[in-house]
Amino acid sequence: MEEGAEETARNTSLYYPAFQYIFEAADMTASFWQPALKAIGRAQLEFAGLQAKQTRAFVHWAYQWMHPTGPAEIFNANAQLWSTIMQDYAEAAPRVAAAVETATEAATIPAILHLPAKPARDTLILLDRDEAASERRVA
Repeated sequence: MEEGAEETARNTSLYYPAFQYIFEAADMTASFWQPALKAIGRAQLEFAGLQAKQTRAFVHWAYQWMHPTGPAEIFNANAQLWSTIMQDYAEAAPRVAAAVETATEAATIPAILHLPAKPARDTLILLDRDEAASERRVA
């Protein structure tokens, strides 16, 4: 951890602060959108499960309509269909609400670390210098 801080202190690129701010903004954006997208995915999975249960209820209802034993059987099939649909909605609603609630929770904003101040100096570090002169002063 200290090595990374030391490396940033030695970095003399002019673009380093700009890219650092861009990456911090991307992290803050991800910290906001990640819980929202996760909640949307959970709600969609709940809706898909509800749709599967309702499809099963409709297939059972159609089967009962195709093989009725009397007029009361058709009435019972309709009552059973609507009872099953309402029960499925009642079971799925709290889970969907819990998934949506996680999307509305406040996203935790990470602490922004300020960059260390660059030392004011007017020296150049040349890569092709000879070993005798370590620095050269410039005007």
